[in-house]
Amino acid sequence: MKLFREPPCPRPQMYLLPPSVDQFVAPDAPVRVLDEVIDQLDCSPFYAMYQGGGAPAYDPKTMFKVLVFGLWQGIRSSRKLEQALESDLRFMYLAQMSRPDFRTIARFRRQNVEAVKSLFAETVRLAQRMGLVLLEHAAVDGTKLEANVSGKRTYKTDRLNKTLDAVEEKIAALLQEAEETDALEDEVHGQERGDEVPKALRDLQRRKELLTLAKEELENSGRQSVAATDLQSRLMKTNAGNRPAYNAQAAVDAAEQIVVAADVTQEETDSAQLPSVVQSIQQNTGSTPERTTADSGYWSETSLAFAEERGLDAYVAYPGEYSDRKTGYTYQQEQDQFVGPAGEILPFYRERVRREVTYRVYRLGRKELWVRQDGERAARMRAKLITPQGRATYRLRQQIVEPVFGHLKGSFGLRRLLLRGLSGARIEFLLACAAHNLGKIARCQAAQPRLMPAAAAA
Repeated sequence: MKLFREPPCPRPQMYLLPPSVDQFVAPDAPVRVLDEVIDQLDCSPFYAMYQGGGAPAYDPKTMFKVLVFGLWQGIRSSRKLEQALESDLRFMYLAQMSRPDFRTIARFRRQNVEAVKSLFAETVRLAQRMGLVLLEHAAVDGTKLEANVSGKRTYKTDRLNKTLDAVEEKIAALLQEAEETDALEDEVHGQERGDEVPKALRDLQRRKELLTLAKEELENSGRQSVAATDLQSRLMKTNAGNRPAYNAQAAVDAAEQIVVAADVTQEETDSAQLPSVVQSIQQNTGSTPERTTADSGYWSETSLAFAEERGLDAYVAYPGEYSDRKTGYTYQQEQDQFVGPAGEILPFYRERVRREVTYRVYRLGRKELWVRQDGERAARMRAKLITPQGRATYRLRQQIVEPVFGHLKGSFGLRRLLLRGLSGARIEFLLACAAHNLGKIARCQAAQPRLMPAAAAA
């Protein structure tokens, strides 16, 4: 009796029947469901870019599938995707044994920002048709995406000027050295070639070009710092400190946490972004949410005016309004007073001005509540937020949108960008949001009764 099983197909043995790519993955494998879901999308924006001529291109729908499934697996690097296409059966199934190299993958990703934006909107509409988007409540938030820039390549004016002067001195020294070397070689070799530019000089000349462009950008923009290797990034406050970054905006529907609007800006703050995000929701879904919540970063006259003019049921947090010392206090507008959790009453005491901002102070004994004054719209929003319904509605914002950002930055690894420039940042974020939506759609579709591949073919 044999102790061990014989291998089904020893290496020297030929297959008796050729294998089918369809057999590479299980009937209910997530990659199969993803393949079916993307086939339902309108990918015409991808195909519109191909005019024909030259060598045939890889199918853009296949390339899109590879990028999305790569994000599902936490793979963003084009080189690692190339390796996966050579060694991972799931990627082989998805690409039908196509093997584009990493340059092709990277070029496709960079050159298709408008098509990816259109495909992202398609995922929103597909989720809406499947009942995954109800637009009863949309939460808006922003997150910083760190640019693909080394901290050593971020300059302020003084350091930029010193670095540029040092590079020019090195170039001058190398040129002088090259001239002296040429003179000596001419004596030895006569008219033979010796005019090649040294590699060190080429590198310094390239660095000088980058620094010169950075200096021009710094002078024209009026900013205090610039990243030489990504001039479109901006210095922003991130969890890791002040870093060159981009500001990613998203709106998430409460029903199944589908991202219904997404974009990337160069603005350091969120205060003026609410109108554009809500307009993107309208474009992608055809309507506006019944309720919209946003944190205090969106508090501005622009946001409040837009919400009132459009008739939005918006809940924009007031800066400092929800500190612990205000928890449990209810504002009574007619009496112009606050009622505490124990029933104590804090009547209006006086107005105070601090750092050019006016506050209304409500006081009982030594206990004070300071309420910032920002005009009638702000007063109406404040009054709305401190009602029980307003507090309950706003409290949902965090659990709707922040897990999505955690998924994008954690599972997908989108903490630091791979591509440079605003266009590169935008395509990476939109691609990640599309992959997130497709994951939600695929899980919903996988829960439906499915046919075995053989039965479906029959």
